[in-house]
Amino acid sequence: MTLSAKQAVEKSLLTLGAPHVVTTQDLNAYAEFETGARPAPATVTRMANALAKTGALQRVSRTVYLNKLAGPTVQLAEAAQLIRRGAVVSLAWVLERSGALNNFGDIVTCVVPLVVGMAPPRVGEHKTLAGQFRFYGMPIRIVNCGAAHVEDVQDVRYAYPRATPERALMDWIYLGSSPHSRLPLPPLDIQLHGMNQPRLKRLSKVMGLESEWAHWYCKWQKRESTDDVRENASLGLGF
Repeated sequence: MTLSAKQAVEKSLLTLGAPHVVTTQDLNAYAEFETGARPAPATVTRMANALAKTGALQRVSRTVYLNKLAGPTVQLAEAAQLIRRGAVVSLAWVLERSGALNNFGDIVTCVVPLVVGMAPPRVGEHKTLAGQFRFYGMPIRIVNCGAAHVEDVQDVRYAYPRATPERALMDWIYLGSSPHSRLPLPPLDIQLHGMNQPRLKRLSKVMGLESEWAHWYCKWQKRESTDDVRENASLGLGF
């Protein structure tokens, strides 16, 4: 591919509103649009390698790249749906970045829908060239429930499927309560004070988790009251 064509593709990647995640098919389409000729697959591969070498692209898999020219905030999590169809970024990764969890891990945690009659998606850890994902299967009726109130289930500040912190917590409680999952219940040191309490209540109801949520929340409250007693005692002793 000529240098001018490569520059044209870079221009497409720099355009305002350019996607944060691109595939080799996207690169092919950009090149064809700018040059009027469809490049050979080998040519697209060489161009992708060259753009990755300059830092314009970051390879995630053989055909998926992060468009680093779109800005410094491009995150691996945005590629989740291209790694597993229907994946929603949720659970610990969302809670960590919302400040609800103090631990800050690098693994992007996601839920993926399980559909009756269809082959189940591959779950568990998945390493890519840009980082690591961990996928958890969840019945599609649970993944989709609550969709009538989009603001409850999806963090609309982001252009990719990403759960709200409240939904991420409920997903975790669902999986932690399921006999089909090895994921333990969420830790009790989660900070709930910054969360939307009515949203938590609505989600627990629509997801059929009212009793599970009440049980976990009761344990959380007991821990909080114990911590408050200890903190007050320490203050009284001048610690």
